[in-house]
Amino acid sequence: MASMVGHEASKALRDEMANASTQVGQLLVLETDIVRVWHIILAPGERLGFHRHELDYCWIALTAGRSRSMYLDGKTVDTDYLPGDCKVFAFADNETMVHDLTNIGDTNIAFTTIEFRASLNLDRSRRVW
Repeated sequence: MASMVGHEASKALRDEMANASTQVGQLLVLETDIVRVWHIILAPGERLGFHRHELDYCWIALTAGRSRSMYLDGKTVDTDYLPGDCKVFAFADNETMVHDLTNIGDTNIAFTTIEFRASLNLDRSRRVW
């Protein structure tokens, strides 16, 4: 994984955040009128770039592991997972969340993310896939 340092890092991260995709996983495995189901598998040190959550969603950890996420507001959060851990996010109208995800553990981490398409924030004109 490339290291970003100094002023250039800040500009690179700001640019990446500003252009965050609504592709919230690595592989879209199912899309219906009701849900989008994504898979994410990250090797140690691997990173899923900044992405924007606009729909209510949940993630389910398929493996144990540890991650770090940076958020648009500057917050950084480290999280430990066990298989079966799950978290649900619901957004108010016009609310979104931008973050990245880096595997800071020693083993692969895997997740299933499910987006709920009936969410308030569905705007088909801004889809990026």
